[in-house]
Amino acid sequence: MGRDSFPGPWDHGGLLPGSRGSREEILDASTTVNPFGPPFRLESLFERVEKEVFSYPDPWNDRLNNRIAQRLDIDGDCLVQAPGATALIYRWMETVRPRRLVLFEPLFSEYGRAAEFYRIPVLRVPGQGLLPFLGKSPGSAREWGVETDSFDPLPGDWVVLVNPVNPTGQVLSLEEIKTFFDRLRGAGAGLLVDESFQDFLETPSSLLKEVDPDNSFLSVLRSMTKVTGLPGIRTGWLAGSRETVRRIRQSLGPWAVGAIESRVLELYYALPEWNFRDVQIARDRLSAVLVSGGWAVAEGSSPFLFVHTGWGEKAAFYRDKLFRERGVYLRITDGFGPPSGRDYVRLGFQAFRKPHVLEDVFLNWIRSF
Repeated sequence: MGRDSFPGPWDHGGLLPGSRGSREEILDASTTVNPFGPPFRLESLFERVEKEVFSYPDPWNDRLNNRIAQRLDIDGDCLVQAPGATALIYRWMETVRPRRLVLFEPLFSEYGRAAEFYRIPVLRVPGQGLLPFLGKSPGSAREWGVETDSFDPLPGDWVVLVNPVNPTGQVLSLEEIKTFFDRLRGAGAGLLVDESFQDFLETPSSLLKEVDPDNSFLSVLRSMTKVTGLPGIRTGWLAGSRETVRRIRQSLGPWAVGAIESRVLELYYALPEWNFRDVQIARDRLSAVLVSGGWAVAEGSSPFLFVHTGWGEKAAFYRDKLFRERGVYLRITDGFGPPSGRDYVRLGFQAFRKPHVLEDVFLNWIRSF
């Protein structure tokens, strides 16, 4: 399968299509990257790698791998790092080869792309739960919930859940997700949990404690570029059974993680547990302003905002005409799942860096257009 199966340009991150401004002039609210930057000094990062970049790094990253595993309280044989979570999604798909991949929507679109590339059958499960909204709940919100009780797994299935849900911000409780995992395992099916935003939660609901060397039915994925605020330095890790991790490591090959990426992870996990209260405060402030202006914003614990717009077929026009021309990049959420995604936008972390810019467009320009 060639490159044509991967449509582009991407609607978030990467190159900003049609942009003539610098990164400082642009407010890229389409991305979910810590707007306050890394929770450590960049100077300390560059000081550490100044000499290391002239030598090959540890081929299998064993030293750092064991230190991170110890911090996470899991077996070192159950952890593998890679240059970004997206790389791990493809290596995991290649390694595990699910009989069927079950995608509980909405979720990150790369899971479907990876399954397509490896010709793995996909079952998409649209959400049925009613999202709690601040203000009046739009009727189409019923299409944006994750309900696991009614799903009947088949042997060989692997289910993908994102917790907290991206883009809606819902958090699946630890009890809820563990009960679902136990039911899957009892049916001979597995669970891949994408926990890329867990570190931002005040009350984490991670399934990481269930990972052990012989548990072949569970994998947990984290994208570290979100919390470090360094999307240009690709970092991420996956935890799973000893055999799954061993095969993914082999698939990645030696020197998959360079010196800079290794030091970013080392610095992050050398910190005491980080407090992302500044992100939460900025999120809540922007949410309150939008709600006071009549916009429906989903309640959620994640550090981004899910806003009902009702734009429908006009979504791309509003995005390009009202926002992009003012240097603001938005993520319309149709790429996460159901067609009704054109009625919503997800405001990523960068929106909190210049909230007044977004407030001006949402509260003034749209109403006068």
